[in-house]
Amino acid sequence: MRFIFLILSGLVLVACGDSGVAERSPAEIAEIATTAATLRPTDPRLLDVYERSCANCHAIVESGAPLTGDVAGWGPRLRKGDDVLLESTINGFVGMPPMGLCPDCTAVEFRELIRFMSAAGD
Repeated sequence: MRFIFLILSGLVLVACGDSGVAERSPAEIAEIATTAATLRPTDPRLLDVYERSCANCHAIVESGAPLTGDVAGWGPRLRKGDDVLLESTINGFVGMPPMGLCPDCTAVEFRELIRFMSAAGD
């Protein structure tokens, strides 16, 4: 059973994507990781979704996903526009699994979560 859990955990991390932190200094990466590990939505509904779905990749440096609160990491994605980001979230993109591991999320929730994760904790 433990073996299966380790394999599934690894697949989730590999499936997340490319955050762009590789080009940054170790100090920058540590700061970004701390931010990502501590930021949480204040809306209880979004907090629930974030903790059970989004944080699995967007709060873990090793996942390769753009980290929560990393404005620079989210920049290239945001420049594509809200509709493209939403489509990528729903359909999956590169390592992002379809529906972001949240099959019961709505488009409105996805947009709110993207806004939250791509901001600097504002």
